[in-house]
Amino acid sequence: MMRIIRQLKDRLGIHHIGGEPIEQLVRRWSRVETPELRLEVRPYDPAWPVLFERERQRLQEALAGEPLVDIQHVGSTSIPPLPSKNVLDLAVALHPPLCTTRQRELLESLGYRFHGTSPIDPSFFWFWRIEEAGALVVHLCDPKAAWYTNLLHFRDYMREHPAEREEYERLKRELASTHGHSWLEYSVLKRHLLQQLTERANAWVAARNGAC
Repeated sequence: MMRIIRQLKDRLGIHHIGGEPIEQLVRRWSRVETPELRLEVRPYDPAWPVLFERERQRLQEALAGEPLVDIQHVGSTSIPPLPSKNVLDLAVALHPPLCTTRQRELLESLGYRFHGTSPIDPSFFWFWRIEEAGALVVHLCDPKAAWYTNLLHFRDYMREHPAEREEYERLKRELASTHGHSWLEYSVLKRHLLQQLTERANAWVAARNGAC
């Protein structure tokens, strides 16, 4: 693991990503509990937002008695026409406390299984539902969490900027095709790329809101 950390620091020329030390990021992601799933990158599918809306309604009904704030479609499946892995991500924002016994029971009743903390943010909780065609992933989070806002800004920015979408996809393919990269190295390098784009997205949202 120390070798990977040194290589990442040398390659990136930095010691932190989004304020988190690379050592901490690598160690945290090495403990991620990823379920068994055959991941496939697929062309953008217009059925993804339909699937999200159906699942949003199911979650909203199940969590009606909880302090639910919002349910948002995030990740590559939320950004047409980006291709994506066969995983649909949903950010489910609730007022704390999060991941209570009751919340876990409600999500389990919908077929989700708890997989610890989300790699997006250590304050997020990760629930997966595996289906024949892929998976749905709930990221249970506090609406005040910085990365919840970041996910929404990134999504909206990428939807509005075709050149950024194309460059993001090109760089992701380049990272994925680099010989010798482990999943861990790929994930950290992708996180660095996401952080750079997120900073531009946050600046874009701030400028847009300031102009209103």
